[in-house]
Amino acid sequence: MIEEMTWDTFADRYCETQQETPSGLVRRLREQIDVYRPDGFFLAEAQLLDSSWFGTVVILPYGPRNTFNAVPNRPFSPRGLASDTSVAIGYITADEVPGDAP
Repeated sequence: MIEEMTWDTFADRYCETQQETPSGLVRRLREQIDVYRPDGFFLAEAQLLDSSWFGTVVILPYGPRNTFNAVPNRPFSPRGLASDTSVAIGYITADEVPGDAP
């Protein structure tokens, strides 16, 4: 089962592996909410042990107007490469991103 996260857990998990701050992440996700109107965002982690992508975490939007209509429950490739096969590890709804409501 994919974990529904709090904003703090979601932001901390992403920012610990990126050159990003929680406030910078809020700005980027708010921009995506304004443009794409996702239902929420999910964290995905590359899990192939023999890949240079191993452990890489990405955030992707989900919702009816996005590539992913829902949080995927099976492995997928965010970049279209077999070497970055990833799985969703957690999600938040768009309402959980701090700031104005979508």
